[in-house]
Amino acid sequence: MITPNKFIPYAESSLGQAEKVYAAVEQPISLGELYKRTSSSIGSIELFLYAVEILHLSDVIKVNLTTGIVSRC
Repeated sequence: MITPNKFIPYAESSLGQAEKVYAAVEQPISLGELYKRTSSSIGSIELFLYAVEILHLSDVIKVNLTTGIVSRC
């Protein structure tokens, strides 16, 4: 996870990117489609995956690892 510090602003950290990912999950969506929606604003797949992981571990979104579908809790 990339956390904000004096060199990395909040908006560029994993936590800042998690807001963008959560906003894009309006209804159940595949991980691939979610990445396509957010890739222009996030920039790297690493930050995207960190953001998904943060949201999943916080029980804000559900990720079905069998089907690859992401939905809000």
